[in-house]
Amino acid sequence: MAAGGPPRARIIVPAVAVLLGAAIGYGLGASQPAGVMTAPEAPAAPGSLEGEVTLGVLLPTTGDLSAHGEENLAGTRMGAEDFNAHLERVGAPWRMALAVEDTATNPTVALDKLAALNSRGIKVVVGPETSSAIRNIKGYSDSNGMVLLSCCSSAPTLAIPGDSAFRLVPDDSNQGHALARVIESRGVDALVTVNRGDAWGDGLSNSTYSSFASFGGTAPEPIRYNPEAPDYAATVSLLAERVAGARGDGAARVGVAMIGFAEAVHFMQSASEHDELKDTLWFGAGSTTKDPDIVGDPIAREFANAVEYTTVQVAVSNNAIYERVEERLSAEFGYVPSAFVHSSYDAPWIYGLAMLQLGSDDAGRIRDILPDVASRYYGAIGPAQLNDAGDLASANYEVWGVAGGLWERKGVYTHAADAVAWG
Repeated sequence: MAAGGPPRARIIVPAVAVLLGAAIGYGLGASQPAGVMTAPEAPAAPGSLEGEVTLGVLLPTTGDLSAHGEENLAGTRMGAEDFNAHLERVGAPWRMALAVEDTATNPTVALDKLAALNSRGIKVVVGPETSSAIRNIKGYSDSNGMVLLSCCSSAPTLAIPGDSAFRLVPDDSNQGHALARVIESRGVDALVTVNRGDAWGDGLSNSTYSSFASFGGTAPEPIRYNPEAPDYAATVSLLAERVAGARGDGAARVGVAMIGFAEAVHFMQSASEHDELKDTLWFGAGSTTKDPDIVGDPIAREFANAVEYTTVQVAVSNNAIYERVEERLSAEFGYVPSAFVHSSYDAPWIYGLAMLQLGSDDAGRIRDILPDVASRYYGAIGPAQLNDAGDLASANYEVWGVAGGLWERKGVYTHAADAVAWG
């Protein structure tokens, strides 16, 4: 908390409280009993807020990432709804509202929508979802006194201390290392990586293949593709050539790391026409973990089964809030959504608690105390400690795979041990 800010005290709420019916922590420490929530203690800071306070929300509800965008929007709305119940319980004279803008999975549109929010005086923003969008809008946000809190962006090149962008996931130097360790643990000695040509794809691809090479494996430069291409036949053909070349060079077991989004389904459909690729282990990122389209499309499902498609995603803390969010949103969508819904849920809480502490929605002041607020918050993702760049400090990764036409949890990569435990 900034020097001279309002004093804090704790409000402890039993887990059976009507507010959530689940444990949420803000400042929850090991000495606290399980199943309590501690929240800002001051009844209201001087100059406290009144009426409706609006957060901007930038998410892709159309375009390639619309399925993820709809999931994350549902998570954000649930978080705001629960935070408003908290405000009512503590007697705060204001409520949180959301101004939702569709980025259309397009960085240019994201900038237009951010400027539109700014023109309405909305400077505190949940999102955007993708690293390409953050890279395109960050300069505008920095220079216009705004603050961004993303559920999902993870490109290492955006891990910049002191800027206006915060991220509730670790940067992909962590995910790439974890994915490479998973690949190595499957006995792969040569890895061919193919990735969408954007900030996120390049960052994760480079982290994955360079980590794999550091483990002693063979890893040529990744194949880069245009995510807006009408089809991926030429890229898939080149991928088949690279795999055949690796085998010709004496590799005992070749793996493919496909770093993409929804287009993974189309890649698998095209790859199914190449025998060279059907006889190869395939791996992917958190962006495709539990993707219902992969197991919903008959060609992609058969291919994913054949290549034992295996992915990693951030392992969030399996707590009562996590379970409640997953249960509600799984019922809403008819399938288990991605892990990013949990960071989406936590984003309005972290912003809201900062506002409650300050008695203000001033973006600059929120930006200053956000790391402190996050360090004492415990929510659907568990602890939310941020590093110097404003990203989630570290995480373990769950390992998922397709088997029998269904997604199954296969194991976990532990950051501290730098090892994969299967089963």
